[in-house]
Amino acid sequence: MSRAFALAVVFALVVAVPALAQDEETTATVTSAPSVLGPTGAIITPTTELPPVKGLNVGYHWISDTLDTAAKLNAAPIPKLELGLLWYDPAAAGTDEELIFNAKYLFVEEDEKNPAVAAGVMDIGDEVDQTWYGVISKVLNKDGDVPITINLGGASGDTISGFFGSAKLAIHEKVDVIGEYDSSELNFAVRARPYKDLTLDLMTVDNRTDREFGAGVAWSTVW
Repeated sequence: MSRAFALAVVFALVVAVPALAQDEETTATVTSAPSVLGPTGAIITPTTELPPVKGLNVGYHWISDTLDTAAKLNAAPIPKLELGLLWYDPAAAGTDEELIFNAKYLFVEEDEKNPAVAAGVMDIGDEVDQTWYGVISKVLNKDGDVPITINLGGASGDTISGFFGSAKLAIHEKVDVIGEYDSSELNFAVRARPYKDLTLDLMTVDNRTDREFGAGVAWSTVW
C-alpha cells in the first residue's frame, strides 16, 4: 500500500498545482465519461477523449458476476493530459480491492482530415495488470443525423491485449449506442445523458466465459 499511497500524493499534487496556478475562466463544458477500467473511453477500452482543461469526470460501474464496485476519477489539470485513479472491488471471493492509477496524453487533436491520436498507461504502479496503449479516433458524418465516432487502438496488457476498437453512434442528442471489441470479446452499451453533466450506462459485457449485464453512472464538471 506504500506505493499506492505515494502515487496518490503525486496524483494530488499534479492535479492541484496547475489548477491553483491558472486564474483564467474555463468555459469548456464537455460531458466525458470514464470506461469500466478507468480512463475516459467506451465500455472497457479507452478512447482519445479527455475531460476539458481543469475538468474532471467521476464514475461508478457494476458488472453482475465479476465486479462489485469500480469507482473512478479522471482529471485534466493541463491541456491534453488526463490523470486518473480507479478503486475497484472484484466480485470473486478472496480477491483484494485495489487502487490503480492511470494516465493518458493526447498527442494530436482531431481535425477535418486527421484523427485524434492518444497514448496512455493503465495501472501505472503495476498493482494488477500494467497496460500501455495507443488509440486513434475519428468522427464520421459529423454534421449528419447520426454522427459515428470510430476508435482503433492497440494495448500490451492481459485484460486488453492486442488490437481493440469501438464505434459510438449518436442516435439522439442525449443517447449514444456503443459497440466495442476489447481485443477478445464484443461488448455493447447504451449511454444516455438525461442531464448536461450526467451520463448513465447500461451494458452487456462478455467475460470470456459468460455474458454479463452491467450499469454505470458518471458526472462531469470543471473547476
